[in-house]
Amino acid sequence: MRRWPVAAVLVVLAWLALPPAAMACNGWTEPDMETQLMCTVCHERLDQSNSAFAGRVRVNLHRWCGDAWTADRVRSTLVAQFGEEILAAPPKRGFDLLAWVVPAAVLAVGAAVAMGLTLAWSRSRRGPPGRSLPPDPALDARIDADLRGLD
Repeated sequence: MRRWPVAAVLVVLAWLALPPAAMACNGWTEPDMETQLMCTVCHERLDQSNSAFAGRVRVNLHRWCGDAWTADRVRSTLVAQFGEEILAAPPKRGFDLLAWVVPAAVLAVGAAVAMGLTLAWSRSRRGPPGRSLPPDPALDARIDADLRGLD
């Protein structure tokens, strides 16, 4: 029974140690920021690049995290130094907005075409409305005989 209070105290202490580490970057983490940035030398995401440029940016990210910079400040500083090509995703404004809108529009049009084709195909499979085949007494008798034979 004495282990329970000790474990509870350890959990509380660990929980108290986490917020300063999480808040040190002012709401962002270095690994997350590395996925949002590109290496301008090798044109890979920063988290996948081994270039010297990527290493220097990582050092700056670590320093800026310790200085509690905001994510927007980090991105705007890097864009001011290296241009928008350092961003992994294009900005959602101006001409670059097309990079976000066109794929969504293509998916929506494709879904509408697929739905239309599916409806047309399913209607053609039903046959004309109001017509159904008349019952075939010979076929019904054969089915009944086959079913009786299974007993």
